Amino acid sequence: MRTSCHQGFDHQLLLFFSLILISKVNGNLPKGPLKPTTLNVSEGTTVPFMIYQFQPMNTDVKSFRMTGETHNRLQLDDSGWLYLNATVDREEQANYTLQIEGLNGNQEVVEGPVMVIIIIQDINDNQPIFTEKEYQGVVWQNSRPGKPFMEVEATDLDDPKTPNGKIQYSIIQQIPSIDNIPYFQIDKETGAISTTEQGYELLDPQQVNEYELVVAAKDLAELSLSKNVVVKIEVKENLWKSPGKIEVVENSTDPHPKTITKVQWNKPGAIFELKQKNKMIYPRFPFVVDANGDINVTEPLDREETSEYLLLVYALDKNREQLEMPLEIVVDVKDINDNKPVCAKPVTFLEVQENEKRGSDIGSVVATDNDEEGTRNSMLMYKILVQEPKIPQDNMFQIDDFQGVIQRFNGNLEKKNAPEYTLIIQVTDEMGSDEGLSTECIVNISVIDINDKIPIFENLQYGTITIQENTSLDTVLIEIQATDDDESLTGSSEILYNVVGGDDNGTFKIITEEQTNKGLVQLAKPLDFETQSFYMLNISATNPEPLVEGVYYNSSSFTSLFVNVTDTDEPPQFLKASYRQWIFENTSIGDSVLTVEAYDPEGDGVRYQLTYDPRKWFRMDPQSGEIFIREKLDAEKEKLYTIMATAMEKGDPTKKSTVHIYIQLLDVNDNPPKLAKDFNSFFMCIPADEEKKVTILAVDDDIQQGPPFTFSINQVPGRNWKINPINDSYASITMKFAKHEEETEYKIPVTIFDSGYPPLHATSFMTVKVCKCTDSKVCIIPIDDESTYSKVGLAVGILLGTLAVIGLILLVVFLKMKQKKQGKAEVTNRLDGTDKEVIPLATA
Repeated sequence: MRTSCHQGFDHQLLLFFSLILISKVNGNLPKGPLKPTTLNVSEGTTVPFMIYQFQPMNTDVKSFRMTGETHNRLQLDDSGWLYLNATVDREEQANYTLQIEGLNGNQEVVEGPVMVIIIIQDINDNQPIFTEKEYQGVVWQNSRPGKPFMEVEATDLDDPKTPNGKIQYSIIQQIPSIDNIPYFQIDKETGAISTTEQGYELLDPQQVNEYELVVAAKDLAELSLSKNVVVKIEVKENLWKSPGKIEVVENSTDPHPKTITKVQWNKPGAIFELKQKNKMIYPRFPFVVDANGDINVTEPLDREETSEYLLLVYALDKNREQLEMPLEIVVDVKDINDNKPVCAKPVTFLEVQENEKRGSDIGSVVATDNDEEGTRNSMLMYKILVQEPKIPQDNMFQIDDFQGVIQRFNGNLEKKNAPEYTLIIQVTDEMGSDEGLSTECIVNISVIDINDKIPIFENLQYGTITIQENTSLDTVLIEIQATDDDESLTGSSEILYNVVGGDDNGTFKIITEEQTNKGLVQLAKPLDFETQSFYMLNISATNPEPLVEGVYYNSSSFTSLFVNVTDTDEPPQFLKASYRQWIFENTSIGDSVLTVEAYDPEGDGVRYQLTYDPRKWFRMDPQSGEIFIREKLDAEKEKLYTIMATAMEKGDPTKKSTVHIYIQLLDVNDNPPKLAKDFNSFFMCIPADEEKKVTILAVDDDIQQGPPFTFSINQVPGRNWKINPINDSYASITMKFAKHEEETEYKIPVTIFDSGYPPLHATSFMTVKVCKCTDSKVCIIPIDDESTYSKVGLAVGILLGTLAVIGLILLVVFLKMKQKKQGKAEVTNRLDGTDKEVIPLATA
């Protein structure tokens, strides 16, 4: 048997060879000065394992000493090597705290102690374990999808901060599986089990009352470990059901509150809450629910106020969280006959003609009932109670029982004997039953005279009237009059005047004056002497009400009127309201553009003149009205050019008319393209980049003959510069420079072609300045000596000029003060009598 000395020697020898082997495998092992540090070691590491070599900063250190939580798993040799000599388990201890000291030859502490923490890193060496061997749960039919009804739980001893200890749940099998439809789902992080949308719809304890789920729990490590468990789920019938539509009779005399229905949750302890489905639509909400689920109406209802209520009942847990979706309950308020009919109008006014045939409708009386429509409570019946006067007899009228339509019935109507009748109509609901409610409506029937008289003109001929052709339309030309002996202010006596002959163009109109029935003859259209200078009008007088049978209009209802139109000297009139012409902008000077034409209504001669031509581009022949080009046109300045021409009578130039002429200038390609102003100058800072890209923009003064442009560039000697199009108007130029570019300036010719026909091109020069720059990449502009001297001279000149002006001001002030003193002395002498001369104060 070996001694402990021999065993220690063997261990040191094994460690020595391990160090050599690890050094060859790992290269340089971790090492560093003796100072506080944190080191990592993976659990399950094969031992011996060299962790770290501490190197003393004090040269007197000959050996090391370690104390703390070693548990005989950690060792430190005299050379400073900290190593693992036994396997560690993170689940047993997650970290170790050590103190290390450096000792001299006398075993005295000369460095340290320092704290060293060894953190044991986790490996996936534990599989998840469910807290129960088998789970059992209950789910209620129609349980809300996503609302958990139970949960499973598994634990993992590995580090929960790493994927090794994080658990994910899944359902891997459902028994029975019906049409491969998953009825259940599980929260992969919490293990909470709930129904799916399909489960919510299809779970039925009458079909299947128990299911088994195989649930897996696995960690998230790359090489994961997993565990399965069986979950048994019982399906029970859901007691949380809507009772459907509830009927409540309005204006109930029963004691309130009154229970109208009941709801029930699947388990005891639920809290019930009642709300209206549509907020702010009911004038009141007289419903409550108690702790037992009884729903009560708190006061009598009124169907005419609200005929239907939509209630939502909630089941809540102790935290007032919803246990399930709310139930919707419809409360239908049943009608009773508690509203009597109401007349639509206090008095209904009707008219009947004297000769109205028996059985004809003369009008209706309208009544309404607020009780439920389509029931006996709102079905109305009509009955005539009283007729006044009873002339020539009673029952002159009858009424439809259900529609309230009044008809002619008996006797002969004569306005002179009874100009109007009053009927009292009884309206009863419940189809006129003895238990129905009733009201009385009043109907006033006026007897109107029949149209048995025709209008008769006072004059069969109104002679001849003379008017000027420029008479305004609202002028009354003449008043005509017909009379009608029918009752005044009725349709039988109202007269309508119409021109029935001699006015084919509708030039005249006749307005009836309401109170007097006079006819006011006016113009409907302007007169034109040159077109028609005389009218012979045939005018009729009729009634809007048709004549009674056997009565006809005759010659007494017709008259004639002669109208003589006198000429008015009118200005010339152009044949068109305006003129429009399209011409190309390069049309030659002297070419004809168009001809305008005007005529004088009286036949006088016409001459023309251009009265508006802001650019003076055109001229006009005063005799023919033909317009010619006078100056070169330019569509880039005016695309739509407006001028005005005037036509004047030769004998009286004050008689004139003006017309607008719109000239649309069509663009031609007469402008070559060029570089845009802000895209023709660039600079490059030195030391220069080997390559710089800039963007240029081409423009063209032509309106429609510009882009797309074609670009080309003339090469700079010794430089490989390229140009590439970006789009129709932009291109990029890539410029390459030498690394040691000197300050210089390039003027690069860029040739640009436009897309016109034929195409035009031009060469623009792009300036590229290579210069020294400031820190903000702005080109430095040097100031030469001459400009410096000139600026210094300018500054000196300004200074000398300023001093000269100041001296001049001081001199003027001095002279003014001297004159003032002399003036005072002379005034003093004058007062003393020594000098009698009067000196004006203005000179002082």
